[in-house]
Amino acid sequence: MKPPFPGISKFLLGFLAGLVVSLISVPASAHVTEESVFFPMGDVFDQIVADPKEPRFFASIHRFDNDVRNSFTGASVGYGETFGLYRKRISKDHAWQFSLRGGLFSQFDMNTSSNNLLNSDYTIGALWTYRYKNTSMRLRAYHQSSHVGDEYARENPDLLYTATGFDYEAVDWLGAYTLHKLRFYGGLHYIAQREPKGIDRWGYQGGLEYHGTKQVVPYGVLIGGLDVKGFQELNWTPAYSVKAGLNFKNLGTSDRYIQVMLEYYNGFIPYGQFYDYEMKSYGMGVYFGF
Repeated sequence: MKPPFPGISKFLLGFLAGLVVSLISVPASAHVTEESVFFPMGDVFDQIVADPKEPRFFASIHRFDNDVRNSFTGASVGYGETFGLYRKRISKDHAWQFSLRGGLFSQFDMNTSSNNLLNSDYTIGALWTYRYKNTSMRLRAYHQSSHVGDEYARENPDLLYTATGFDYEAVDWLGAYTLHKLRFYGGLHYIAQREPKGIDRWGYQGGLEYHGTKQVVPYGVLIGGLDVKGFQELNWTPAYSVKAGLNFKNLGTSDRYIQVMLEYYNGFIPYGQFYDYEMKSYGMGVYFGF
């Protein structure tokens, strides 16, 4: 099995170097001012609720039906976090932030005796986020490396002929607008370097979210989202991810939460090397925010 990040290129290293230079250039007095903070908690651009590739901590169980494995019960887990490096707060409702972000997404076949690992995706990168009142945006550069599970590959040797090997480095941009309890967002995705080399570069993402503000159960408010993605490589065919449920948190803070959501997905497989195969799934997930 190859290492998670075998080929982080000069593209991503250059982005990270520019980030470090920006931080070094911040005046030393920023340590003691109210407007500038090193290693801030959270981010000024909120996480995307229904994006299946949003780095965070979660566990879910689904009934899958896809063109690779047919119908089976599977579990997915994710580990990921956004680590704030520097935030500049211009006013109460106006700020920007530099952060590092990494994530791991793994899927398991629960119909096998040892719950075979099917695939793992590793992501690592940097992002710049910005907020002004109800408007926010995110610019991200990242590397992804995908790996078929060894045990699953041994038991299904034909996979070796369909697996393409899938590693890439990309930039994406999202803009969002919040109106009362609703949040709308959309943006573009561009693959800068990739393996296989012939993959088309462009993609899009958009969606709608609902964030409740009144408790419907103790400490629980309603939350839901629709995320839509499409890629030039897949003829711009949209993939739909829908999640809805309860967000349990202390309403006085926004960083710590437990979300319990029902989930549905219809589109091309969002994980791993079989990105050009279609998939449907439904189930439930539990998400943790720190």
